[in-house]
Amino acid sequence: MKTKPIRILVVDDHFMVRLGLIGAISTETDIDVVGEAASGAEAIACFGKLKPDVTLMDGILPDRHGVDVTRAILESFPTARIILVSINDTAEDIHRALQAGAWGYIPKSCEKDAIVSAIRTVAAGERYLAPELSRKLAERNLQPLLSSREMDVLRLVAKGMANKQIASELAIGEPTVKSHVAHILDKLGAPDRTRAVTLAMERGLLRS
Repeated sequence: MKTKPIRILVVDDHFMVRLGLIGAISTETDIDVVGEAASGAEAIACFGKLKPDVTLMDGILPDRHGVDVTRAILESFPTARIILVSINDTAEDIHRALQAGAWGYIPKSCEKDAIVSAIRTVAAGERYLAPELSRKLAERNLQPLLSSREMDVLRLVAKGMANKQIASELAIGEPTVKSHVAHILDKLGAPDRTRAVTLAMERGLLRS
């Protein structure tokens, strides 16, 4: 008995990227692209109509972040299997996607074989992360995590605010701000505020 092909929904706001993805994976006899979408709203609507086996979700869409779209789809369809395809591949980006319920995460720079492998793996009911992304995630889990308040302070530091301004913005004492900044520098291994912001951006911590 012939196995039914894996039904795919491709979501990306760039037409040429969608065309490239569709062209690459459509050559596989066990994969069938059944729909495409260029925005988060379109993706949610298409998913509801098509119920694809696997969705390739762009990380950054014009109306919503791919992680938010993934979360929205899963709220209505808890069994949805979604793979984030993103230009961002920091440990924090990967962590957010998996926390939202994504079944896999692949960088846009990956080769066709990796995309096809990810689709087949997820369609078979298994999670997919390329070895280098698994390593990044493992390294993240070994690093001290910033608390939610420390993240609040870090975002304001990134905006160029001084301790007094941060204290006023968050309605806390200036000594408390200084303490938070000291903890942030220590956890990030940064010598000063500027380097702390740079490291946070490199790690994807300040991405909304």
